[in-house]
Amino acid sequence: MTISLTSRICTGAASLLALAAFSGPAARAQAPMDPAPPAATDTPPTTTRGNDPSSSTPKKRNRFRIGPEVGVYLPTSSKARDQFGSSWLTLGLGIGSIGRVTPQGQTSFDLQVLYQSKNGNHVFLAPIGIGYRVAVSQNSSTTVYVGATADLYLADLRSGDYDVHSGLRTGFGGSPLVGINFGDSGFLEARYLAVSRIKDFDLSGLNVTAGYRF
Repeated sequence: MTISLTSRICTGAASLLALAAFSGPAARAQAPMDPAPPAATDTPPTTTRGNDPSSSTPKKRNRFRIGPEVGVYLPTSSKARDQFGSSWLTLGLGIGSIGRVTPQGQTSFDLQVLYQSKNGNHVFLAPIGIGYRVAVSQNSSTTVYVGATADLYLADLRSGDYDVHSGLRTGFGGSPLVGINFGDSGFLEARYLAVSRIKDFDLSGLNVTAGYRF
């Protein structure tokens, strides 16, 4: 009787151990696996072009500008044309940008230099004064304007036919004018110079000048 009970106890214990050994791996095999962590991706930082200093348009720098001014002067007096020529070529040098004329008007310093020689005769004429210009029509690229000047004239005349060698003389006058500006780079202007008589010569005439700035 004692042997039979002991045998049953041993048999039951062996069965429990076998069941535990079998169920352990099976339970582990059926348990759900932990999900894998998502793969890391490198995302570049977002930039705003409006806040990027390198994307802004650079400001236009002021620069030194210079260019030629070429014109022709047509004296109205037959005596002046006979002694000094019917057309006088004028050459000059313009410095700085061409100022934009506004509808409100603007004043400026007025200076021109004219020189002509013919058959040993010569004339030097330089109006110095104040000019006023006002825009009458303008758009993004051109400005049409009118104006006037008041000037003191410096003159030097030499005429063998009339035995005139004036030396440096002064006269007075002014000029109505009309012109057009092409932005701040070019212009075309026509004016009539009214000049008081100097040594009995009337040096008044029409002056047409064109200029450009590089």
